[in-house]
Amino acid sequence: MNKKLLVNRMFLLASFLNIMLGASIVATNGHLFAAKNIWDDDDTMEELVKDIDNGKDDDNSMNWHDFKNSKIFKQEDLETQECIKNRQELSNNLADYEVLRCFEDSDYAYNK
Repeated sequence: MNKKLLVNRMFLLASFLNIMLGASIVATNGHLFAAKNIWDDDDTMEELVKDIDNGKDDDNSMNWHDFKNSKIFKQEDLETQECIKNRQELSNNLADYEVLRCFEDSDYAYNK
């Protein structure tokens, strides 16, 4: 077999393997670095609020759909839930500080 032909085939095989390796890394990367909700490591709203207040958690565009279906939101009192819902509807966005303020004072929902 011609050496040049052998080198070309080896180059093509190596290129194909590199492309496949790169594709598999990109495909799994989304799972490794999936966005984490700031409340995932908290069991109660009080823990989340404490983390927000201490600067440990920070998200000025919280995923409302995920948050309203979370355990910590559902176990909170109705006034706080309503406050958070109203703040989200006010700007079509929910920021972490709004959760903190509603937890401290459920009348915050009606202050602009």
